[in-house]
Amino acid sequence: MKAWVVRRRDAGAAMVAPAPVVEGASLLELLVVEITEEGNRRPIKVARLQPLGEPRILAQLKLPMLVQLKGWKMVLSGIEEVRNETGRVRGVAQTWLCELRLPENAVGFCVKDTYICGVRVPRGALHQASSSRGRIVVAGDHSNALQRQTSCAELHHHQIATFPAKRLIDCHLDFISDSSFGLGGLVIREAHQDRPQLLERGGWLCEFDVMERQLTKAEYRMLR
Repeated sequence: MKAWVVRRRDAGAAMVAPAPVVEGASLLELLVVEITEEGNRRPIKVARLQPLGEPRILAQLKLPMLVQLKGWKMVLSGIEEVRNETGRVRGVAQTWLCELRLPENAVGFCVKDTYICGVRVPRGALHQASSSRGRIVVAGDHSNALQRQTSCAELHHHQIATFPAKRLIDCHLDFISDSSFGLGGLVIREAHQDRPQLLERGGWLCEFDVMERQLTKAEYRMLR
């Protein structure tokens, strides 16, 4: 996805004010992909910034976590590798503040479930699957089901409602591509009759919801 990105840390230390991740660069391509490191058989996720239309890595975060998503602003936290005085690679904390560039007339996100009752939906079937539309909010929250603090994702319809349309707990970022991103986590199925409360694997495929109309005043206020 295209985004403007600034960083909060310099060599692991908090900065007084955020600064561009890439000096002299403005709009960049933000991707989260899985790679296999040299000398390490286990794949890991990395967040990368590249020039638009050019597969050249300008900056990278290892083990990126989605800390927050509100409106069109996304916060990623992970490990940045820098060189110390002896030239050895040193891993330090880094946080990116990302503002997504929107397609024209984007009003929110279209969300499709990638798991139904804990079972993965075949990739081919996702194209035919129905989607829910609204705003996605990701933030830390206390989960009664898990009895601990965790990251939660909620999809809120544009109409004002008491409860979210969808919710993922223990939420994590699966990927970011040029036009979509994926979230994984757990879905709560509440107790019913003799069945206890269940926690099942869940996931969302999230794409921009582009409408051929202007935002209403209520939608604009909710996305600010």
